[in-house]
Amino acid sequence: MVDNTDFYYKNLFLTNKQDKPICLFVSGAEQSGTTWCSLSLAHAVNSLKKRVLVVDGNGNFSNISSYLALRNTNYIEDYLKGKNTLNQLISAYKNKDFNILTAISGNRFIDNIPTGRYQIFADDLQILSKNYDYTFIDIGNEGNENSFNLYQIANNIIILCSEKSTDLVKTFDLIKFVNESDISAKCKIIINKVNSFEDGYKIYEKLNRATERNGLKFPELLGIIRTDARIRDTIKNKEMLLSRYPTSEAAQDVVEIAKKLI
Repeated sequence: MVDNTDFYYKNLFLTNKQDKPICLFVSGAEQSGTTWCSLSLAHAVNSLKKRVLVVDGNGNFSNISSYLALRNTNYIEDYLKGKNTLNQLISAYKNKDFNILTAISGNRFIDNIPTGRYQIFADDLQILSKNYDYTFIDIGNEGNENSFNLYQIANNIIILCSEKSTDLVKTFDLIKFVNESDISAKCKIIINKVNSFEDGYKIYEKLNRATERNGLKFPELLGIIRTDARIRDTIKNKEMLLSRYPTSEAAQDVVEIAKKLI
């Protein structure tokens, strides 16, 4: 009889060695599309046979819950109050491999948590992420001490920027912050809400030149998402773009970014 003990032992811990990326979606300005982008990319990645978790880390307003019209009584706040574990609060969306961890709308839950407790939340979230191929955390333009704990556990920091001049300034400030902070994650950028790829590249180059002049490391361009009137329709109808308009320009852009991401 062949002794397979060594084989089984080696493979027992194999999954722990594999990278389980945590992607943090941030922006310097409001309404840059971090929630829509994190959800749409999660949907695209899930369609590529990956298990995904989307986490609502935006303490100002729970866009994930309102965007998807989730009728869920399980919220991150219940974990923070010691009522439940994070694993007990997960909701399946569409299928068992597309999971959501959301918060209550509009209560600024991040601001009201002691820093030590939020550090534990970040640690537990990192452990939970090992059950998924990809974890997407939407924190929007949150920039307080507590949200910085999520920067520390991320593998990828994905910055969203649109073509508004105010967005460019605030995006530059965010890039500078990441450069000057003790953050080991790879930094990437998505140019969102532009009329064409050409317009997107112009914004990217403008930011690139600004960071070069200031001696900063500039994020890799992950992709460009073109403006698409169908996005507004999907938000109105509480539906995913890839489900309702899978052949639209913006949907194609999201799928290409998802392929590049994985």
